[in-house]
Amino acid sequence: MILIDTLWLVGGIFALVAIYAWFTYNSFVATKVRVTQSWKDIDVQLKKRYDLLPDLVTTAKKAAALDKEILTEVTRLRSEGMKAAKMGSDPAERGAIEGRLSALMRDVRVQIEAYPEIKAHQELSKLMADVFDIEDKIAYARQFYNANAADYNTKIKLFPAVLVASLFSFTQAHYFEVEEKERKDVEVKL
Repeated sequence: MILIDTLWLVGGIFALVAIYAWFTYNSFVATKVRVTQSWKDIDVQLKKRYDLLPDLVTTAKKAAALDKEILTEVTRLRSEGMKAAKMGSDPAERGAIEGRLSALMRDVRVQIEAYPEIKAHQELSKLMADVFDIEDKIAYARQFYNANAADYNTKIKLFPAVLVASLFSFTQAHYFEVEEKERKDVEVKL
């Protein structure tokens, strides 16, 4: 009689642990999918920006003599970003490239706003509006991705879920971080 009660107790505990592990595993998978999807949302916005940048650089060269170093660097970083995307680089590496590109786009914006004759150029104004709309969307997508990554990272670190996470090799998601350069104020060169 005691043996049967013990077996039922052990079986019940095992069943509870198995159910907990099953729900926890599914929760990790669902959260990881949200992290992956939010990264794909960033990728869509980056692709749109990559598509607009050549037109922007060409039009800016036609409209006025903007700082050629900045335009050259925008083109170089666009190529570097596209290469990193094709290679499937992680968010930390892509974040560094995209952060530098965003900072350069702010420099371009400041230069255009400083010169009324450039600002009056209709095609350039429309392209800049499109680029900065995408920049805003990238910023929002980055916030959404980082929130999902934080949620996922928190879930896999909490006890007792960390036991399930380590058992099934769930690893931390990388954040899409801003470089130190991007945090600094924009320097206006007139």
